[in-house]
This record gives sequence, C-alpha cells and structure tokens, in this order.
Amino acid sequence: MSKSVAVCTLVLILSLACYAQGPSGTTNACGETDVTAGGSFTWTSTYSVALLVTPAPGTTWFLGSTQVVIPPNGSVTVNVPPSAMSGEYDLNITFNTNMGGYPCGTNPRAGGGKVIIQS
Repeated sequence: MSKSVAVCTLVLILSLACYAQGPSGTTNACGETDVTAGGSFTWTSTYSVALLVTPAPGTTWFLGSTQVVIPPNGSVTVNVPPSAMSGEYDLNITFNTNMGGYPCGTNPRAGGGKVIIQS
C-alpha cells in the first residue's frame, strides 16, 4: 500500500470515528443546537457577565448537572451523555447576577434556546 493510500485510509477512519462521537460546534445558547447523544457542542457568550443555562420551566433536562454556567465573554463545552434521550430540550437562559435578566429576550417565555438531540 502506498503512503498516500495509507494516509487517506487513516484520515477516513479518524473522520468516521469523530462522526460516531457526534457533531460538535460553537453556538449561542439562545439559538438551536443539533447534537447526537454522546456528542458535544460549545456555547459561547459575548456578555460581560456569566450566563446561567437551565431547563425551561416545566421541561426535562438532558444533562446530569442541573445547570451550565457560561463564563463572561467566554465559552463552555457541553458533553451530551451517550444515554441522553432523543428529543427537543427547551432552555432558560438568564444573567447569573443578583438582578437576573434574560439575554435571549425580555421575559421568561422568550428566555432561551433549544437543544435537539438526535439518535
């Protein structure tokens, strides 16, 4: 086998392995995020205060922790458990301050984005 064929085969195998783990990407928590169970994604924020991501009131959650904190002007990688159920998960995003507030809208009903987990 030539070196170029061996390299191409290795690249193909690694690409398939990465795809099997699920897509990853960077997104704003106020938007929609598509991911597979066992995959990961990164939420980013350009706000000068931390954002608190929780499940929308009355909905279920796909993570073991009860919340995710996105640091000020930063990002956080979210690893979706392989056991996460497929479905749409509505989010509630608030400023992590004493005064609160909703970076995704002006009221709690417009308070967040959505994570869509596909099998």
